[in-house]
Amino acid sequence: MKNNDEDATTMFNRGWEMAETQIPIGNGIEEKKHLRYLNKKDYLDYAYRALQDHFPARNNFNSFYNEIKTDEKKDKFLKTASFYLFLVKRGDWHVDLDGLDKVVDYLTNSYKYIAIFSLIESLSDKEHIDFYKYLTDKKSQVEFPIENKKKLEGYYKNYNKEYGSIRRCVSFFKSLDEDVQNELITKLQIREKDLSKKDLKIEDLAKYLYDLRSTFMHNADLILQISKGTTITSDERKIAICSLSINDTMNFFEKGLIKHFRSDQDNVG
Repeated sequence: MKNNDEDATTMFNRGWEMAETQIPIGNGIEEKKHLRYLNKKDYLDYAYRALQDHFPARNNFNSFYNEIKTDEKKDKFLKTASFYLFLVKRGDWHVDLDGLDKVVDYLTNSYKYIAIFSLIESLSDKEHIDFYKYLTDKKSQVEFPIENKKKLEGYYKNYNKEYGSIRRCVSFFKSLDEDVQNELITKLQIREKDLSKKDLKIEDLAKYLYDLRSTFMHNADLILQISKGTTITSDERKIAICSLSINDTMNFFEKGLIKHFRSDQDNVG
């Protein structure tokens, strides 16, 4: 196992090759070796370092890992856990300017948050396709010509249910153990403009957190809601009171990642 004092930059530089899927050779492309993470023992150490808080000892983690049924699933687990270690748990966004703190919490936490939700989306076994490909796929049973806007909107709604990023996010949260779901729901209150409190389900929380991700991705709004303490935000429709921290977010992701691959063990055979 590598030195525990090794910083995230060193780990990331050594592991950078794992982010590459292809190597250009002359005018052609040579595919990288199959099961690249499984074939290098460092990644098992990285995965343990990412998730060790949830196992009493290393041998418990090893038992969990060995029970993942296929090499392909093991490879995906190692990739996801290692990326999480590099980008989130032992990674920070650094500001290289005189007179400013090297690590600014609301900057680095915004990037960590985006990385977590990207990893959640990556866990889906369903390959992403764009809306045009969905429309032209015979399996979608789209009738041409599309008669009107309402019909098109119906197809788009079905597309999002099957392939949309938010579907993957909601599915991840719904797969969490019930006690974890209940704990997460206590971190968020939604009040209508008349201040009446809305009863939340885990789907509501998932959609709220996904919207935070989207406002950063599309509007470059920093994700201040996961700062220390409680934040209050409002729009035309509602008031949101959020006490979810980046550490809470990391904790539920780690539990969900373990549950995802443990559920795969239960569903095979």
